[in-house]
Amino acid sequence: MHYVGVIFNPLSENAQQLAEALGGWLQNQKLNFWVGSAQEAVANSSTLEGVELLVVLGGDGTVLQAMRVALQQEAPILAVALGRLNFMAELTPSQLPSSLQTIFAGGGWADQRALIHVKLYRQDVVIAEFHALNEVVVSRGEGSHVVWVEVEIDAIPLITYRADGVLVATATGSTAYALSAGGPVVDPRSQALILVPVAAHLAPISAMVLHEDSIITLALRNRHHAVLTIDGMETVSLQESDKVAVCRSSKSCSFVRVQPPAQFYSSLTQRLQRSLR
Repeated sequence: MHYVGVIFNPLSENAQQLAEALGGWLQNQKLNFWVGSAQEAVANSSTLEGVELLVVLGGDGTVLQAMRVALQQEAPILAVALGRLNFMAELTPSQLPSSLQTIFAGGGWADQRALIHVKLYRQDVVIAEFHALNEVVVSRGEGSHVVWVEVEIDAIPLITYRADGVLVATATGSTAYALSAGGPVVDPRSQALILVPVAAHLAPISAMVLHEDSIITLALRNRHHAVLTIDGMETVSLQESDKVAVCRSSKSCSFVRVQPPAQFYSSLTQRLQRSLR
């Protein structure tokens, strides 16, 4: 290990303090390192060229920002829980030094998380493309009007939802927006995709777990303002008849783990209980 990036949530004092302490620790290990906020990392991703590990200090939102850098640099993420729910992190701050020693010695394992690839079509022309770790959402914009979203699975018409929105999530994203909208919790190692309407009116299908190779098309069928949102971070205004095609990406996001895979289940109930507080 020669080059380590440390990305922290600038809104968390604990994350900033840990980042500073970790920088000193890495310096004592005689390693090259970079320390900066999630926003700085995204804006200056070229500075992280050649990075071999991204240590992310914050909650799931910070991890989602760091994922953009991880994809560009093809680097794995070691997430440290400093947020409220922390579904993507397994380590506490006190476990970080020993875990890094384990990883530097060649231990740990790679947890490959599926991403979704999103194409936005306008008049049958692709005008934007995205990758998402959690979900993509077509939803109403300003005002109280519902959106009409026509859903196709592998070019077969399924249903037209009248709802606040419709989302497609990964298994990782099943514990995020999809869960709050009534979707199922799916093992994050799964490659499956999840379709969930948000506050749908008289919908016979509330949620579906789809095959990993499915292609889901969401077509906007009304004129009221609607938006496309990627991982809760990027937002694009939609026009009537715009289509959003969603499929599993050929890329994945790699997390470095030192705990066994069953850690997800052992901490799931505690995390969900915290979300109710």
